[in-house]
Amino acid sequence: MVIDLREIFGRSQSDIKRIKGRIIGKEGKTRRIIEEMTEAFVSVYGHSIAIIGSIEQAETAREAISLLVKGSLHATVYRYLQRKRRELKKRRLELWEGSTLFPEEA
Repeated sequence: MVIDLREIFGRSQSDIKRIKGRIIGKEGKTRRIIEEMTEAFVSVYGHSIAIIGSIEQAETAREAISLLVKGSLHATVYRYLQRKRRELKKRRLELWEGSTLFPEEA
């Protein structure tokens, strides 16, 4: 998935630079948190943001980036990521428990 910041901000280089800074964060902290919480890879280069991961991972990372672009506080985005990560883990656990690989004996 690729997000082109020119589609959002037009040719305004100052806005693109500011948003890239919000997405990357100080010393790459925000980008690293997005990657760790979604298990997707995020690349910020030029006027594009690329997200590599499963559909669910990429969609969660895209939404977090969208929140940053809209001006949400970083703390709000981090809470969103924590909530989505819990949901994903819960769903994985439910799939594992419902698996027929190891059926319980009657």
